[in-house]
Amino acid sequence: MPNEIVNSAKNILDLIENIKVIDNQVALLKKVKSLSQIQKKQLNDLLLKRKNLLAKIDSESANIYKIINPLQALQKKQQTSKIEKIEKPLVLPKPQVTMPKERETPKIALQQPEEVSDFESKKFRNLTKEEKKRFIKELNIKKEELKRFVKLQKEKEKGKIKTTIEKQDYSIYRPSKVGEIANKYMKKYADALVTKYPKFFEPMFNNFKMVEMELLSRTYVSMMLFFTILSLPGIFLFFLALNFAFKLSVLKLVLVSFAGMILTFIGFYFYPSSLIGGKRSNIKLELPFALVHMSAVAGSGANPMSIFELIADSDEYPELKKEIKKILNYVNLFGYNLTNALKNVAATTPSPEFKELLNGMISTIETGGDLRSYLKEKSYDALNTYRLDRKKQVEALATYSEVYTAILIASPLLLLVTLAIINSIGGNLGGLSVVTIAWISILGVLPLLNIGFMVFVNISQKGV
Repeated sequence: MPNEIVNSAKNILDLIENIKVIDNQVALLKKVKSLSQIQKKQLNDLLLKRKNLLAKIDSESANIYKIINPLQALQKKQQTSKIEKIEKPLVLPKPQVTMPKERETPKIALQQPEEVSDFESKKFRNLTKEEKKRFIKELNIKKEELKRFVKLQKEKEKGKIKTTIEKQDYSIYRPSKVGEIANKYMKKYADALVTKYPKFFEPMFNNFKMVEMELLSRTYVSMMLFFTILSLPGIFLFFLALNFAFKLSVLKLVLVSFAGMILTFIGFYFYPSSLIGGKRSNIKLELPFALVHMSAVAGSGANPMSIFELIADSDEYPELKKEIKKILNYVNLFGYNLTNALKNVAATTPSPEFKELLNGMISTIETGGDLRSYLKEKSYDALNTYRLDRKKQVEALATYSEVYTAILIASPLLLLVTLAIINSIGGNLGGLSVVTIAWISILGVLPLLNIGFMVFVNISQKGV
């Protein structure tokens, strides 16, 4: 019989876990403002499945009660066997099953007699002075401390002090107002376009998965079409207002507006891919220090989920934090296990270093390896790589500084000296006077060369 009770209890726990996963999915669907027919059907199926699981919990609870009731009656009968006459037969109350509300864990509560302490029996009436003194003496506290405690409790009851901090284990993005407007007018055209030309949008969608944009991919396509259409009259009116300077004909204005509309569409198409490089370099910079943090947390004996939660709560890794939140969402919101969540994030992350780390963690967890040793080794290697990269960067900057000194400092001085000598002798260069050449060089060529050099240094240092 005890084995049957244990099996029934395990079945109830499994059913409760299934209900948790269903509750997460139901909550996610309820966040959607306008559900499609497929989503409504999914919601109804989930609610029906939840109802069936609750019925199974009732059945398992009834089985436990059938087993427990005779056992308790037998124990009670053995305890009272020395009594000659039993005035009333023992009748145990039927177990009360407390059904869960939304997102609450079902609990099975059997009525049991509770012992009421002396303090609990007196807490609903005022204590006498002698009782107050006795309690203060037994607890070994001062009257001032007791007054502060009473004052604090009153403030908590009034709501001046929050006793608990609500924390969500997952993050849900709020819908974009611009996205709502774009979907209202362009969603059906966006869906038709994506359905008709899936290969054209596939590269953009793949890049879209790698960057952290708080939009659905179909909403982004709706925005692309919405702003592309709006750009045509917008560009036309802009150049029409400035036509006194450009003096363009109406035909040219229309052609320029169409060109601007095409550029708007191309800009939206390639915008997600333009964010990948910056995201990849930022993750590469943050990862060595995050690995040290993760290694320290793992060394304390924490489980892998706690490691990711601490990194997500930290504000020191803003770019890596977004990738970690994806892992937590997969586990806490969608009900994935940790290894599947790591596989999904590894498939979409733009950083090869972070992808390698996640794949290594998957292998370590699945093979039962030591995660602490793995993270410690990875943090050591990442810090060494970071030091080498910084050393290369410093050496490259030293070379660039020498080039800058030679081209943009020494050469302009030599040019000005040469122009001054030619001006004193007299003559022209290429049909231009020396003064004109000097002004063009100072106001045009030198600023452009400096800007170009800064852009070159910035681009060359992004990958380091």
